[in-house]
Amino acid sequence: MSVESVGKEILKEAGFERLREAIIEELVRKISRGGCYGADIRKIIEETFKEEEFVNFARKLARIIEEKTKIDREKSNKAACQLVEEEIADDIKNIFHGQLEERRNGKSKEEKQIENIGKESKLWDEATKRFVGKKQNVIELIAEIFREHCLIRYTIIAGFSLLILSAILFNSIYKAIVVGLTLTIFSSNSLKIKIANVLGGLGGNINIFYLYINSPAICFNGRKKRN
Repeated sequence: MSVESVGKEILKEAGFERLREAIIEELVRKISRGGCYGADIRKIIEETFKEEEFVNFARKLARIIEEKTKIDREKSNKAACQLVEEEIADDIKNIFHGQLEERRNGKSKEEKQIENIGKESKLWDEATKRFVGKKQNVIELIAEIFREHCLIRYTIIAGFSLLILSAILFNSIYKAIVVGLTLTIFSSNSLKIKIANVLGGLGGNINIFYLYINSPAICFNGRKKRN
């Protein structure tokens, strides 16, 4: 969906450009802090417009929509949120590298009414709902995490390198994995086996402990703002 001529005029009259950057920054902050897969962009905009910095603009925008369209006062606030969503959708999509899922289904009766009236009034041209976090498969998600987080990448590589050295010294991948996951020690008077025990334990626990401690920061639901 894109904003039509009347929609652009209404946004201009309400002074949207003056607050455009601030609104986008606040939305990105909210999404980055708690935008899990499936979060409705429009709901996040509604929450944002309740904040002191934006409440006057939101009221003015809703009032102008009510005056210039057939959308009544009760629905004008939601229409205002939808109009802003259409205007900034591409900005949000670019910031999150396309991780914005668009759906044409699943709209409520009220949403359909607002969309149809808005289309007739030339606020926008076609109805779309948007949600944070386009679903990825496991391989894509792992690749993205490794690409974006250098510290994670280097730590995991270091951990696996120690496990590989342990496996070489043990002459057994199985023993290295057992030591790494369980800290089980294979008894031996051989210095080589003792070193293998140490390397395997370090390698496995570096990976497990590091990922456990940092998982809240690296999971997709808490992805960082990217410009």
